Amino acid sequence: MELMELFTKAIAPQMLARIFDTMPQFVIITSFAGLFIYKQLMKWNKARVEKIKSKEVADEAKALIKEERSQAIFKNTENLIGKVDTIEKVQKETAKEIKALRAEYNTLDKRVLVIETEIKNNSKQENAIIGTLNYIKNSIDTNKNK
Repeated sequence: MELMELFTKAIAPQMLARIFDTMPQFVIITSFAGLFIYKQLMKWNKARVEKIKSKEVADEAKALIKEERSQAIFKNTENLIGKVDTIEKVQKETAKEIKALRAEYNTLDKRVLVIETEIKNNSKQENAIIGTLNYIKNSIDTNKNK
């Protein structure tokens, strides 16, 4: 410890005095100015790097949000596609049912036409029979009255 005290009290001032005496003052001032400028540039660079990092973090957050949105949109489209598929299946099934019902309707329509023609034929036959029966009745009535 004594060596250090001796150095700081006796030797250091003499060394510094010789250094400062032999160097021109503009070199010393330029060195201090250079150190000050260097210190300021380092602060500025540190701030710039931190700003870039914070911008990268913000960009990553935005990218994450976009990814989440795209995933949500993808899930919604998958759900919609699934719903459309089920609707198409139901439409195909109902189309088959409608075809079957049309076929039944056509057969029923044909049966109704057949029944209607039979009814017309039967009514013609009935009218003919009734006419014949009325003729017979009238002829019996006229024979009775004579």
